[in-house]
Amino acid sequence: MKVITVDRMRPGYTLKDLTPLLQEEASNAWRLWKAGIIRENYSRVDVTGVVIVFECKDATEAKMYLDDFPMTKAGFIEWDIIPVTAPLPIESLFGHEIDTAEPFDRTSTK
Repeated sequence: MKVITVDRMRPGYTLKDLTPLLQEEASNAWRLWKAGIIRENYSRVDVTGVVIVFECKDATEAKMYLDDFPMTKAGFIEWDIIPVTAPLPIESLFGHEIDTAEPFDRTSTK
């Protein structure tokens, strides 16, 4: 399951407070990225912060990883956690004549 997470700095803290933890924070994210747990990572343009897309079994698992980030542990940031899936049961919008088989079913040479 994809889980989109968006951080925000808690009131009363500034980027200066977070700076000492940046290297450890980035290292933690990199380990999760190499393990295939973090799939995407973005810097926000509108405010200071990041958006991280996790590949986890559910939002609870993503929260477990987020709680282990140094800045989260220090209480500097908090997270919105948004589990997502394909929009609607999209196949229900197609007519029965539309091929909705898995790609490997159509391309198999067996």
